[in-house]
Amino acid sequence: MSGADEVAQAMQKAGKVIATSHVNPDGDGVGSLLAATVFLQDAGKTVFSCLPDLRKYPPQYEFLPGREALLEPEALPESCDVFLALDCSNLSRLEPLEKAFRSAALTVNVDHHEDNTFFADVNYVDPTASSTAELVYRIAEAASWRLDGRAATCLYAGLVTDTGGFRHRNATPSAFMLAAKLAAAGVDVQGVAREIYESQSLPYTRLLGIALTRTQWEDDLRLVFSYVTQADLAETGATLAETEDLIDHLRRVKGAAVVALFKELADGSVRVSLRSGDRLEVGPIARLLGGGGHAMAAGYTTSKDLENSIVELKDALRDRHA
Repeated sequence: MSGADEVAQAMQKAGKVIATSHVNPDGDGVGSLLAATVFLQDAGKTVFSCLPDLRKYPPQYEFLPGREALLEPEALPESCDVFLALDCSNLSRLEPLEKAFRSAALTVNVDHHEDNTFFADVNYVDPTASSTAELVYRIAEAASWRLDGRAATCLYAGLVTDTGGFRHRNATPSAFMLAAKLAAAGVDVQGVAREIYESQSLPYTRLLGIALTRTQWEDDLRLVFSYVTQADLAETGATLAETEDLIDHLRRVKGAAVVALFKELADGSVRVSLRSGDRLEVGPIARLLGGGGHAMAAGYTTSKDLENSIVELKDALRDRHA
């Protein structure tokens, strides 16, 4: 497995870089991507930064520096010196960017998921890291790149969201040390928290109310769950991209071992987000059902409809307890 030094050397040699993160990006994916973009541009590289589907960019991260530079996949060049994948556990999370990945002279995978498949030429994967943002910071240090307020703000967004506001067990001493360094570099800590956690739209607020109203408890599994339908989105005017943090409201139910949020997609399939309410690991459950993620925060997508996807998860949890 590679380290920060090897990635830094690859980036220093590159002239043209394609950088991206996973489909349905979260704060760590977006923050890591935008920070890497700032670092590489400042280092004189030609950078093409994109996401698999820009329409799914979470609106709570619109304030981050560099957001306006993100491209659609169709705008990418046919080849590049380095293809940089950030916060992606496997190649399928990069669709529809596989062609660009295959045509790159060198592929680099920087990630902190424990189920990473080491799919690139250079794989810098550290599951003990708090976030991919932390790994991007290590690369910047190894490359002697200057840390300014723009990159620091993007890194802080990734760090604070993946640690759940420093509430999750990945809020390690190194995570707090990094937060201090980023704050010293010019991050408006209060401003970032306000944008991410205290600036939700009125349509999303109404959607949140609907989801909380239908919250259910499965006593034998200590499972708390709710769901969001396409009809809910149409009624409220909210978007699925806004619902990244909705599950955190369900986690507050006392006594829950597993927390789940089911999101109906436009094609009828269902995206399921899982969180651990205590020490039970949900990562293995997500992988069993075709997904992945962290031990305490994971997810998957199922072709079953909403009703049957709920049954599927309950059955998987009961089998695990058997």
